[in-house]
Amino acid sequence: MENTHAIIIGGSMAGLCAARVLSKFYDKVTVIDRDAYPAGAHERPGVPQSRHVHALLMRGRLELDRLFPGFEKTMLDRGALEINFGRDFAALRADGWAERRPNSITTLFASRVLIEETVRELLRRIPNVELIERAEAVGFETARGDSIRVNGVKVNPRDGGASFTLTGDLIVDASGRTTKVPSWIEAMGLPSPPETVVDSHTGYASRWYKVNPDRRGKDWWWKGIWIDPIAQNFSTAGVLFPVEGNRMIVSLAGIGGHYPPSDETEFTAMLAKLRSPIIAEEVALAEPMSQVYSYRQMANRWRHYDKWGARLDGFVALGDSSCAFNPVYGQGMTSGALSALMLGECLEKNGINDVEVPRKFFAAQARFQAEPWGLATASDFRVPGTEGKRPLMSRVMDPLISKMFQVANDDPAIGERIGEVINMMKPPSALFEASLLKMIAKAWSRRLIKGRKQEKESTAMPPLALGIEG
Repeated sequence: MENTHAIIIGGSMAGLCAARVLSKFYDKVTVIDRDAYPAGAHERPGVPQSRHVHALLMRGRLELDRLFPGFEKTMLDRGALEINFGRDFAALRADGWAERRPNSITTLFASRVLIEETVRELLRRIPNVELIERAEAVGFETARGDSIRVNGVKVNPRDGGASFTLTGDLIVDASGRTTKVPSWIEAMGLPSPPETVVDSHTGYASRWYKVNPDRRGKDWWWKGIWIDPIAQNFSTAGVLFPVEGNRMIVSLAGIGGHYPPSDETEFTAMLAKLRSPIIAEEVALAEPMSQVYSYRQMANRWRHYDKWGARLDGFVALGDSSCAFNPVYGQGMTSGALSALMLGECLEKNGINDVEVPRKFFAAQARFQAEPWGLATASDFRVPGTEGKRPLMSRVMDPLISKMFQVANDDPAIGERIGEVINMMKPPSALFEASLLKMIAKAWSRRLIKGRKQEKESTAMPPLALGIEG
């Protein structure tokens, strides 16, 4: 029997996870990437967003440790931080500071490059996985019969070497939101998959700092900071995320086309104009380590391979190549890992020789993608000027969702459930269970009757929470 071979275009997080999954089904797995992988946790050109804040959701933390045993321990050994958002973050919501209250969700905070380096290092230990660096995939090799089948990838080395073709039994596009594969598909005479785009015209600006913990105020209990924007008055959100190496990343996110500045002086000035001076005060005590990095490719884009009228055997797409979310919601790495696991489940159920595997996988992946897509786009549609067709259901459900988030601070059980859904531990349908809706109705009624004491945002720093250890 001939050896079987799976080829993955793109050493993204989704691509690395797919390689781990496919190593169980194919004799050989090859990952092709344009970049040279750095030695250590360093930036690479193919991941321009890596300089900005990244959130590894709780579900992602669990699944990466399942895919790559030892991931969590290695991350912690290398300085990743365990953060309980309810206990460790000062969060300024639309109507005031969230109460400091521990919950059951603990996540890992680290730089994207540390996460990627750790996953890549653990993947290299799999004997039948090969990583090819500085090689650009430029097209498909195909065979035509009753249908078109992809059976190879054309590769141009970026070091000036001779071009070559890798032949394989399954080709996976994990090259990200800027994938060129749809143009290759059109070159074959096939239509591109239909797309849905929702764009709130959001942009990031981020800067890295060295923390000086001895200079922090004695009452500064928080490890991280989250400041929501208010579209009518404050179009810029601010976050401060701690990462390994006694460093922090400070990011401004502008919504509705109000992009944050990339100039260092203007960036610092904008921090002081947020709804609270808390981040500006932290930055004033820290040491800048970088320039200001900007990023604006943040539209939600879903390539509907599940609704594709064409057929292309031997090919699947996953991660951002298939469905890319506004990265401000932190769903990308977790969704990529889950899509890779779904591909494994599809192969386990149907076998690697089933020509219907791509169609079955695309259908299963789309059912999953609909959940994070709905959460991300529903949030973006609350921003004035967001482009895209808004589903009727989103319009109907938005008032309920808005009330749910407003009363989340009033009832711990409501906040806990929202956190579970955001961290993909539960599906969005869990937000509409009768018991939760009853709690929301009661909490909203209490607000209407008693009102809610609000902090004076212009002067107040986050309230101290008595009885909670820092």
